[in-house]
Amino acid sequence: MRVHVFGNKPSPSVATYGLHRTALDAKDSFGPDVTDFVLKHFYVDDGLISVPTEKQAVDLMKRTQHALAVHGNLRLHKIASNSKDVVREFDPDDLSKELKSLELSADLPVQRSLGLYWNMNIDTFTFQISSEEKPLTRRGVLSVINSIYDPLGFAAPVTIEGKLILRQLTVGSTGWDEPLIDIEGQKWQTWKRMLSDLQDVSIPRQYVPCSLQGNIRIKLHVFCDTSEKAIAAVAYIHVIYDENKHYVGFVIGKTKVAPPHGHTIPRLELCSALLAVEIFQLANEHLNIEFDSVRFYSDSRVVLGYITNQTRHSS
Repeated sequence: MRVHVFGNKPSPSVATYGLHRTALDAKDSFGPDVTDFVLKHFYVDDGLISVPTEKQAVDLMKRTQHALAVHGNLRLHKIASNSKDVVREFDPDDLSKELKSLELSADLPVQRSLGLYWNMNIDTFTFQISSEEKPLTRRGVLSVINSIYDPLGFAAPVTIEGKLILRQLTVGSTGWDEPLIDIEGQKWQTWKRMLSDLQDVSIPRQYVPCSLQGNIRIKLHVFCDTSEKAIAAVAYIHVIYDENKHYVGFVIGKTKVAPPHGHTIPRLELCSALLAVEIFQLANEHLNIEFDSVRFYSDSRVVLGYITNQTRHSS
């Protein structure tokens, strides 16, 4: 479910503090799950949460609505859910604008949630690529790359190619608004045509097609690697029910363009290992899951040697 809190428009930090303070004040009256939802599943005034059943979703939303109204004079609305049964339980004025006039016999629409496009009908994340033509200049290239919002790294293998082209363009003396007519301009046009294929990609919203509650084991696997052009790291969740029932799901991935000079491959491999630790910390902080084990993978013996070396070298 996705929801939005309506109130005055102070700065994000003030708005967040006020929302959190209201949730804490409502804990005794409306339950700790309401407080937990607001504290852990909101980004400023937008909330996104998954619960096991439709009944739990409706109950949590209604209690949160009441709690914020009573303790903070805040309105929780713009509600969206991938379940039509949940949507039916709320007044149309409380629903997102795409759902207000929707016949519930029709397919659910694509909803933008925290910058991502969520196809509620099939419960997947998708991409919508702008068809607006940008000038073939360094400024136009940067504008196209920045238009792709991908905080979880779904499209990282694609977007890193655009960033590498942009880096190559910054090496020369081409101005920000000078037309690109050389080989890099041709590479850009090829990449841009390929970019439209992202609209055919659908990523399941759920990490795995099952509940993460119950008698299960959950592992996190984090891989890192590098090349002369880029460094990368990616994390996967591994859910084990029994010997014959395993699920693996993508959690988050990140790429960075490597500096054009001054770094050896071993140093870049260390940078990728650091990136792997950073995305683990991010997943560990925000997933609210207790992992049974976490494993890191690198194919660089130099990195493994540095990590296991307990000797302190003096300069």
